[in-house]
Amino acid sequence: MSVRANLKSCLVMAMFLIAMGCATAEGRVIYVDDDGTAEFDNIQAAINDANDGDTVIIADGTYTGDGNRDIDFLGKAITLRSENGPENCIIDCNGSETGYHRGFYFHNGEDSNSAWMVSQSLTVMLCPGAESTAPVAAQC
Repeated sequence: MSVRANLKSCLVMAMFLIAMGCATAEGRVIYVDDDGTAEFDNIQAAINDANDGDTVIIADGTYTGDGNRDIDFLGKAITLRSENGPENCIIDCNGSETGYHRGFYFHNGEDSNSAWMVSQSLTVMLCPGAESTAPVAAQC
């Protein structure tokens, strides 16, 4: 093989590797569906599996119980949003005056890189006594 052909092969390989690196830099999209038709059936399990830069999309439904309340981002810089808006995606904390729960619990150094798209993405309800803690609540 000639020097020119070797150089061309190396250039093509370098361009391919650079393109692969750029494609993976955006992060994964992870789906949650309480009907069991997605990668995860509860929100916390999806966040546990997520890495910085990933997006967790929650399918339509009402999410209740463990794994769907007191949700902890674990300090990760991820985005959490619903698939089709707040009227279709509800996090019901099932809280009461004696059994406090919150939708989200941010306490591991989350910052503006940890986002939950709330006002046009999720409805969070029945969280009496919960403290308001949110690094970013944005319309999307």
